[in-house]
Amino acid sequence: MEKVTITLDGREVSGPKGVTVLELAQEAGINIPTLCHHSYLSPTGACRVCLVEEERSANLLVSCVTAIEPGMLINTQSSRVIERRKAIVELMLASHPDSCMVCDKGNRCELHRVASKLGIGVPSFDKIPQRATITDVNPFIVRDMSKCILCGRCVRADQELVVEGAIDFLGRGFGSRPSTVGGVPLEQSECSFCGTCVVTCPTGALAERGAMGVGTTSRVVTTTCPFCGCGCSIALEVKDGRIARARPGDGGPVNRGTLCVRGAYGYDFVHSTERLKTPLMRGTDGLEPVSWEEALETVSEGFRRIIREAGPQSLAVLGTPTGTNEENYLLQKFARCVLHTPNIDNGARLCGAATYAGLGGTAGYPGTVGTIDDIESAELILVIGAGLSASAPAVGYAVKRAVARKGARLILIDPRMTSLTRFAHLWLRQEPGTDVALLNGLASVIVSDGLLDKEFVGRKTVGFEELSRHLQRYSLEYVQQVTGVAAEDIRRAAHAYGSATRAVIIYGGGVTRSARGTDTVKALANLSLLTGNIERKGTGLYALQARNNAQGACDMGAMPELLPGYCSLADEPGRTKFERRWNLTLPTSAGLAAAEMMTEAAAGRVKAMYIVGENPVASFPDAASVEKALGRLELLVVQDIFLTDTAALATVVLPAASFAEKAGTFTNFEGRVQPVRKALPPLGESRPDWEIIMALADAMGSPLGLETLEDVQSEIEELVPFFQAAGGTERVGAPGVRDTAPWPGRRLYEQVFPSTFGRFSSVDYVPEEGRSEEYPLILVTGGQLFQFGTGSRTSRSPRLRRFAPDSYVEVSEVDAERLGIRDSEEVRVVSATGMVAAVARVTNAQPRGLLFAPSAFPDGRVNGLFPAILDSQSKTPALGHCAVRLERGHPYA
Repeated sequence: MEKVTITLDGREVSGPKGVTVLELAQEAGINIPTLCHHSYLSPTGACRVCLVEEERSANLLVSCVTAIEPGMLINTQSSRVIERRKAIVELMLASHPDSCMVCDKGNRCELHRVASKLGIGVPSFDKIPQRATITDVNPFIVRDMSKCILCGRCVRADQELVVEGAIDFLGRGFGSRPSTVGGVPLEQSECSFCGTCVVTCPTGALAERGAMGVGTTSRVVTTTCPFCGCGCSIALEVKDGRIARARPGDGGPVNRGTLCVRGAYGYDFVHSTERLKTPLMRGTDGLEPVSWEEALETVSEGFRRIIREAGPQSLAVLGTPTGTNEENYLLQKFARCVLHTPNIDNGARLCGAATYAGLGGTAGYPGTVGTIDDIESAELILVIGAGLSASAPAVGYAVKRAVARKGARLILIDPRMTSLTRFAHLWLRQEPGTDVALLNGLASVIVSDGLLDKEFVGRKTVGFEELSRHLQRYSLEYVQQVTGVAAEDIRRAAHAYGSATRAVIIYGGGVTRSARGTDTVKALANLSLLTGNIERKGTGLYALQARNNAQGACDMGAMPELLPGYCSLADEPGRTKFERRWNLTLPTSAGLAAAEMMTEAAAGRVKAMYIVGENPVASFPDAASVEKALGRLELLVVQDIFLTDTAALATVVLPAASFAEKAGTFTNFEGRVQPVRKALPPLGESRPDWEIIMALADAMGSPLGLETLEDVQSEIEELVPFFQAAGGTERVGAPGVRDTAPWPGRRLYEQVFPSTFGRFSSVDYVPEEGRSEEYPLILVTGGQLFQFGTGSRTSRSPRLRRFAPDSYVEVSEVDAERLGIRDSEEVRVVSATGMVAAVARVTNAQPRGLLFAPSAFPDGRVNGLFPAILDSQSKTPALGHCAVRLERGHPYA
């Protein structure tokens, strides 16, 4: 790269051609003040505070938009520069209110800091009063445009980073202001309340409403967000023993200065008055507080008794994707080495198991093979079964940036209209349950029209001839008849994907949470292998994970069929390694998967369960049957931060610490291992999950042989070579720890397939039971932005709950009119398995005959509408769609 040398404040410095004067000065350690510049945003030169003098020409230059040129003589502190900077800032202060003492920005105000460094006290200009009416009533953001300095950061953040298009400049001249379209309140606009505009605003014009603290905080702890699988870096500002606010972590490798509404404003569940603070044990009057000693003794004696009477097979352990890697490793070790039961699983079974089963035998690696940054290098993006704005906002931002700013084309496969629909070049609106038929139709066109990468297929795959013969039955006419997608649209989509030199596929719970989820994943892998879109930057399969450490929980072996590092129980050399380290003999067959545990509990064969951080009463299908199954247990131990529906049934409840009260690591869906750092002490007598697991092992008389987090991480690194811990306890918990890069071997474009060849799979479309006269509608479930999971945490976040207080179901205008249902009317959603109450939202986003309800109901168990049908390969419950009817009125009226 060509280098350019200039003189900067009397010394020669060099930088790449095209770098601005401001960027080179920052690299050289020279401070040039600025108010409109931001490292993640395009430069505009709006504020003019970054003026410098070019001494050869005597010109004053705006350094943030001026590229360096050979021979420049730049003075950043000349008398002319300082004079102009002062005049510019004084003009800003003249129209700025004198409210610094009560402004939420406090000492974080960049205008205040720049004025102070320039030595400005009382501005020399007369005051120009700015009147601003604050009309927003949302619980997240408050706008006070009297403090706006027209830097444009908020507009650029909205349009360049999150690509919402919610705000732009309105008006002209001195009356210009950032505003929504038509000047409506934010809650009536396209705003998703991600908070990016707030954290980029240099003054108090945009502020967090309802923050736990104002002004400057005493400590900032950078950790990893506890919600979705993106793994965004989040900085928790701590004041007076509480989280005062959250903002994107500096230099976060995933989120690039952004968060979503959950990450930005959902942290307050940590301080909920409903947090569990002491152990509880069931007595004559229900659950009563007890000491840790009594709780651990009761649990350990109960487990020992049941093992003596019924054997270890009668015990089952269910872990959580919200726990750290270290906690999941300890939990599976506790199950196998202390309880000696093979029945260990985690909540990722409900969303991620189809990926492990589907990709492991096809693409050769059971997970995502690219990074979020790689998405923006793609020419074409295919998204299927993923409502990105709710399920993976950081991925959604990347997709929108790729389309809106880098010219990528987007194929969207989704029966519903989503926030991505307006970005799509082609929208395939298939009938729910027909994904395999549609994907086979695309593959058939790619093969028949000669769009496949023959060199890649011949050199790096097996099974093509069989697949080619299999696809012949998927004619466009047949696929159109099955899916409802026009044959011409299928052909156009196949040609767009097949002709792209860099194409990625992104899929989520809409694919994996179905009875045919594993086959759908295999069909997606076929597309990638046929076109060679799997081993280069800007290509590959992106398997989104529903929760923050779903990838890590499975990496750590919290699964009945696999040991840590995806070592099969049938792999004798691999199994022997663990047996020697743990000093025991492991079974060669798999234990019970999550849903099977409930079936066995209902039958009386599982007699005790240890459930950590999961709420199966709300998350599993057929809630009534799950509740009955848990009620049959002789011992139910639940470890959680709240008294969930499941914890309310427990024999013993153990209070756990939140993500902000412990250290460890999370692994995001990319396979990136990132640190979790302790910001607060555990609330009351609650303890981190890893401490509870080790204390329980001690109480059982079978210590795990590990004392600290560093010990746990060392053992993981010994047994799971691809795991890179972010450090030991001191390094994990300390500020300034560098997030680790994605694990070696996770990038298939950097090496050959782990198993040498990609394997095509000839999967068939199998019709599912659909609509009937009694249940004429199809209900599709998925994520919603303002709630998460089963809602156990987000429903206890006051601001999130206030903005999304009701359980709702979206219904098309046609169906609403036919059923006589009005918008906001109370309705009943009824299936053959259950019933939930909801509020109707009448919308044109839904096609006729289709309903949508979020999986996270603040009040209600939408998953209870689903029968307990499992994907035969992954044993994942089918929770994506089911047949229902919609009735007017409250269920208890």
